[in-house]
Amino acid sequence: MKIKNLRNEVWKKIKLPSAHKSKIYWVSNKARIKSIDKSTKKEYLLKMKPDHHGHLRATIRLANGKNYGLWVHKHVAANFVNRPSKQHKLIIHKNYQRDDNKLKNLKWVTEADHRSYITERLIANGHVFHSKGGSSKLKANQVATIKKYLNSGKKTKTFLANKYGVSLTQLKRIERGENWGHVKPAK
Repeated sequence: MKIKNLRNEVWKKIKLPSAHKSKIYWVSNKARIKSIDKSTKKEYLLKMKPDHHGHLRATIRLANGKNYGLWVHKHVAANFVNRPSKQHKLIIHKNYQRDDNKLKNLKWVTEADHRSYITERLIANGHVFHSKGGSSKLKANQVATIKKYLNSGKKTKTFLANKYGVSLTQLKRIERGENWGHVKPAK
């Protein structure tokens, strides 16, 4: 059984770190990966699943018994995307969507470019930076509401901690003005 090619689809053999017992793996410029059985010549399209970062991959077992992850974006870029120099070691998704592995969306970048890209992607996805690094769980309007409830005594600290996903210690610091001291209670 042969996999039907998509329009203008080109396949290239994937270089594995060690041999596979019974299959050869191929990647296409349309971001698909297939295996071909060495003995029967049957072709199978691999099902990709997102990893914990959202990159699509399939896991195979090599002849040495070790698992190997076939990340689509890495193999598409290695085989079809122009790599300007050896300093361009990392691959980015231009539209910040890690499951979009089209050729026009992949780009080789340097480590410095990658650091800038990470910041851009965080901002594009709504990340808010604060002075101590990372991001705050709470927004200013939520803190204002919390302060209103703490002042009125209508809600317990346990209720507020559960509702806003913060610790009781954080609520006590908000109440004392140690954290979010610049935010006034909501009216």
